[in-house]
Amino acid sequence: MVYMLQPRPDAPRRPVPARLRLSARTGLLAVLGFLGPLAWITPAGSPPELGGGALVWADDGGDGGDGGDGGDGGGDDGGDDGDDGASSAGSEGGGGGSGSAGGAAAPAPLAAAWAASGDSGEHLPNELLALNPSSAALAYARLQTGVEVIETRNLRALNLRVVRLRLHGVQAQATLQRLAAFEDQTFALQHLYAVAQAPASPTAARSSEPISAFKQSIGWPVASAKCGQRQVIGIVDTAVQLAHPSLRGAQILSQHKLSPDQTAVEDDHGTAIAALLVGQPGAGYTGLLPRARLLAAAPFYRLPSGHSRADALGLAQSLDWLVGQGAQVIGMSLAGPRNAVLDAALERARARGVVVVAAAGNGGRAAAPAFPAAHPATLAVTALTPAQAVYRRASQGGHIRFALPGTDLPTVGSAGTLQRRSGTSYAVPFLVAMVSQSLHERSLSAPQWFSGQGMALQDLGAPGRDPVFGWGLPQITPLCR
Repeated sequence: MVYMLQPRPDAPRRPVPARLRLSARTGLLAVLGFLGPLAWITPAGSPPELGGGALVWADDGGDGGDGGDGGDGGGDDGGDDGDDGASSAGSEGGGGGSGSAGGAAAPAPLAAAWAASGDSGEHLPNELLALNPSSAALAYARLQTGVEVIETRNLRALNLRVVRLRLHGVQAQATLQRLAAFEDQTFALQHLYAVAQAPASPTAARSSEPISAFKQSIGWPVASAKCGQRQVIGIVDTAVQLAHPSLRGAQILSQHKLSPDQTAVEDDHGTAIAALLVGQPGAGYTGLLPRARLLAAAPFYRLPSGHSRADALGLAQSLDWLVGQGAQVIGMSLAGPRNAVLDAALERARARGVVVVAAAGNGGRAAAPAFPAAHPATLAVTALTPAQAVYRRASQGGHIRFALPGTDLPTVGSAGTLQRRSGTSYAVPFLVAMVSQSLHERSLSAPQWFSGQGMALQDLGAPGRDPVFGWGLPQITPLCR
């Protein structure tokens, strides 16, 4: 027989002491932590499905196999992964190959305040991300908001774990605020990022070395065929057309790692950036570092609206692959909102000694700071006109560090033609080249690039560092031997 104690109807209600409320919440956490792993157990013999509640582990490709993540069909070179001696362009479709970060490190600290901002920025309405989540946090999210786990990405080079969550019938921002009340340094929106360029101008007239004048304007050798030797650089951009005439003979390893529900972007922005860096002398478009090995991560995909975007998880995964492959300097010619997962990836990359260069953005002087450029772990670069005025659409702010050419640049197009393009995107490869060559020659160190100390600079604006030009135009004379 079971007896149930019933309170007297006339008994006065007493408030629950705070200590007991805390104990109750602690007990709930313990229960959720115990039940959390059980929430994703699937019946024996049933295959896990993306978005169906199964816990899917997406392998980086370094230890054989991929647990639920597919490439974009761009092909697999079958053996160029991690080979610094590659002499021709290669493609790595669907595989990550990022290395281990070594000893386990504490999770990167996240800024809790950004999620409460009134302007959440462009993001996917039906997804959230969880960074290094506990079992209790995932169980709470599943039970209280009905989210489903799409996949889990282990970013080994950065020592981060990111879980991608699907929402059903609820708003991402409202759900995020609800989850933040439970654990405010775990969940984030799935923000979106666009390349930082303006529409291309009419086709430029073909010349023998189209960017020679821009090289001269920064003191770079016009005959730069030997620049970039024994250097590994990376970009996060749209896919590079490896068969483009200007890139024949270049050392390029590309990575396309998109989810099955994402469509790859056919765009020549990444090809234009790659040619500015490693364009080959024999094709008449000699880049800034033609002897360097270029790692090209392509996380951009096509939205149902037709726009080309990369999401925060794709950017973090790209950084992880580039760091794991040994990139020393990485260029990010893109812009978007602040994101906690991207913040953590940038901080981990910098802790590994990698320098990330980011485009200031093209929102204009009144725009809010764009990310990743506004993050202190990056070198933000703005664009100059040939007359050394600032690009009229460039974003401004106290985070700007340097100013380099980025307006009316003759860049390669998909059909082998030249197009004049403008945007802070195109200033990025110039700074990537400067940083990489100076680090290789040991003429400047990474701390000097971040502090602006002990280096020659052409001040272009108000004396000292200013929000338009930063410290100005770096003055270095590479030897390129």
